[in-house]
Amino acid sequence: MSHGERMTAQRWDVSKSEAKLQQLADVLKGAGRQPLLILCHNNPDPDSIGCASGLHFLLKRKFGIRSVLGYGGVITRAENKAMVHRLRIRLRQFSRLRAPAYYGIALVDGQPGTGNTLLAPPVSPLIVIDHHPLRKLSLKAPFCDVRRGYGATSTIVTEYLVAAGLTPSRLVAAALLYGIKTDTSSLVRGAQEVDFHAFNYLSGMANPRVLGWIEKPKLSAEYFEDYHRGLSRTIVYRDVAVAYLGRIHAESIVPELADQLLRIEGVTWSFCMGAVGDSMVLSMRSSSRKFRAGKVIRRLLAKQGFGGGHRELAGGYVPLNGMDEPEAANLANKFSERFLHLIGRESCHGRALVEHECGEEQGDR
Repeated sequence: MSHGERMTAQRWDVSKSEAKLQQLADVLKGAGRQPLLILCHNNPDPDSIGCASGLHFLLKRKFGIRSVLGYGGVITRAENKAMVHRLRIRLRQFSRLRAPAYYGIALVDGQPGTGNTLLAPPVSPLIVIDHHPLRKLSLKAPFCDVRRGYGATSTIVTEYLVAAGLTPSRLVAAALLYGIKTDTSSLVRGAQEVDFHAFNYLSGMANPRVLGWIEKPKLSAEYFEDYHRGLSRTIVYRDVAVAYLGRIHAESIVPELADQLLRIEGVTWSFCMGAVGDSMVLSMRSSSRKFRAGKVIRRLLAKQGFGGGHRELAGGYVPLNGMDEPEAANLANKFSERFLHLIGRESCHGRALVEHECGEEQGDR
């Protein structure tokens, strides 16, 4: 460990992670030569991918245990694809993996019962590492480390590495750093002191040029088509921006647009929806201190779908069960009305964010 790393460790209290490493060692005693399956949540984001990469490194270097990284759903966002490619992260589709072939499953950046993983009874995780609100099912795992106050699960895994006295490779450091950066919106959304420590610790190891390639990948024409449709359909209710994009090419545009709409001057809430496959994707962002986005989206969905999140961001899915576009649009309108009611904006008058120009209609001639 370098002098700078020792100084970081001294300022950074990792005693909880040191104790957790001992507990992890006890849980892994019977693994022998069997590999572990590290499972990201469905449609994994950078934090899920980053902490999975970091845990893979820890298991190999600290415990001598091989592991395979798996995920459910798809990876559609251009930045996430670039992350996997540039950082040489080997992810495998969960549907192609045989759970019995592994000593156990480590569920990272997710928890049992949330609906956004492919784990289903009787399969249960051996390990749960996450930073979202604790679920009771997580406590049944032999190893459970859920730290709600952390801005990213990648921060937790970074602490493990520091506590273990391990220096991550440049690629692993970049994966963890990018995970923290995206989940905390560059340390301005839900970041705590521990996230700043982890970010500073990793920054000196990651190649900034590689991170630049990941953050600015090439985008398809379909991306701009969906983005344009989203802006043209955005309605602003005082300080709330709501958009239903209709049928989209990739679900990643929904949270991306929600992020951007929250940047509108005077807006404190954004809520976006889009239909892809046989599901409706929902994404919510907030800078309000009165309501928690995670609680709002769970109340919004009730038993119609599943979702969750933090104070400032949340997401969810609703099965469309073969609905056609008019039926899906009607469902989106109901969600919009219910959302406005839940945050006390039901009486606000809506206005279009972007006024349609005459030239747009003339293009159909």
